[in-house]
Parts: sequence; C-alpha cells; structure tokens
Amino acid sequence: MLRSPSNAVTLLSRLQQAYVMQSMGPTTAQQIRSIGGDKVTEFYGRPSKYTEGTGFLGTPKDHLNLTHKRPLSPDVLEIDGKTAHYKFPIGALSSIANRVTGVILSVGFTTAGVVSVTGNLPGLVSTVASTHPIILFPFKLAVSYTIFYHYLGGLRHLLWDHSKIGLQADKSSLLDLKQVTLSSQVLFGVAGVMAFIVACM
Repeated sequence: MLRSPSNAVTLLSRLQQAYVMQSMGPTTAQQIRSIGGDKVTEFYGRPSKYTEGTGFLGTPKDHLNLTHKRPLSPDVLEIDGKTAHYKFPIGALSSIANRVTGVILSVGFTTAGVVSVTGNLPGLVSTVASTHPIILFPFKLAVSYTIFYHYLGGLRHLLWDHSKIGLQADKSSLLDLKQVTLSSQVLFGVAGVMAFIVACM
C-alpha cells in the first residue's frame, strides 16, 4: 500500500524506466546504463530547437569531429594509432615478455608433442639441420632463450610472491622500482648469455 505521494511518484518513475528499458532492447538498455554509452547525441553542443548550444562556452565548431578523434582513457596508442601513449618501463616489458614466452612454449611443446605422436620428431629435426644449416643457430638461440627467460622469469615471480608488498614495501623489497628495473635488466641479460652458450654447442 502506498503511504505517501512521494512513494507513488517513485513507483511510477520505476515503472516508466522499466518499460523504456524493456521496449528498447538489451543493447540500447546497456548503453543507457553505462556512462554516456558509445554514441554522441545528435544535437550535442549544437544549436537546436531544444537548446542554444554550447558555443557561448567556447565549444569549437568542429567539436563533433574532435570528439570522434578523442582517445579512450587510458589508451595504449595516441590519436594517430601508431605511437605509444605511455612509455613502458623495463619492468612491464619483462613481465609481458614472461607471459609471451609462456604462450610460445605452450604452442611449441604442443606442436612438438603432436609431431612426435604422428611422426618422427628427431628425424625431422635432423633433416632440417642437415638441409638448412644456416637456420640452426638462430633456431637454437630462439628456443633456448625462450626456455631460459621463462624459467628465470618464473623464479623471479616466485621470489616476488614472498617480498614485501603494499605498505610494508621499502627500499629493500624486490618490488621496489629500482629493484624491479635491475632484476629485469639482469633477466634479459642472463637469459641471453645462457641461450647464446647453448646455441653455440
């Protein structure tokens, strides 16, 4: 039972909103629920029968074109779509590289397993090595670098899991920015040296 006019107004407002949402379909309803949706209104900032526009506020005349060129925030690329918006620190690059090497190893070992089950993997490797010896060193270097980098990167993440984090972190923590930068440089370098040694064998 409705006890006050305000409750009646609230109920009516909710019923109207539910009817509008139902009649507009799921996609449009989702756009309404999100902040701004993904469209720019037809009369946005322009004079119309509803408003005088926002020119008196200094809105540029080509603001709709500028709006379409405006990047999302935060955005990976600049408006030109080519250059990076943010400079990736070496710590981020090393962490991304650890995940990329993990994907490469998963695909590589799966492929090697399928070839081993359906054919002769050692014979295939021997044939490629004897017929195309020029690709043997780069191939060994790439495979060994991927294995060493991912293995050492995994060990580093295990150490990070037991380091001081959050408010407990200090300059002695392995998650301090300088420590992360140093460990990333060491990770890239040591994996490269070890891979080179293995590739030369």
